[in-house]
Amino acid sequence: MALLGEAVVVDRVRTAGAHRRRGLGAFVMRALADRALGEGAALGVLGATPAGRGLYGTLGWKRHAALAECVYRG
Repeated sequence: MALLGEAVVVDRVRTAGAHRRRGLGAFVMRALADRALGEGAALGVLGATPAGRGLYGTLGWKRHAALAECVYRG
């Protein structure tokens, strides 16, 4: 999680297969959101995989655009 002004970016959050479907992902995302709000964030941004979209939807995240995959290797 990185706070950039009033926006917070959440990236690379993953639950290992053996621990899925136990509420851990929801717990982690709520903890990150609570911390972000406490630090003044007003907007959250993340790129969701198809597997994560269901979880984010239950936590109140809304899909606004498709994410273009871009890679740069110098």
